[in-house]
Amino acid sequence: MEINEIAASASAAAAQKTETSHAVKTVEMANEEIEQTGEQVLQLLESATQPRKLRVGAVTTLGMNLDVKA
Repeated sequence: MEINEIAASASAAAAQKTETSHAVKTVEMANEEIEQTGEQVLQLLESATQPRKLRVGAVTTLGMNLDVKA
């Protein structure tokens, strides 16, 4: 190999390494953002109020009568 070929190969390898490291960093940042969004969604779901259950006991007839007349 000539010196020019060696220099070109080294330059190409360095450019590829830089490109790869940028891609890896971009993926890491995207994963961190996805994780943060997931945590925020979980916090939102946990903070949402649960629907209140109706008390149906022996005293109340709630849900016992059906109107079947058309």
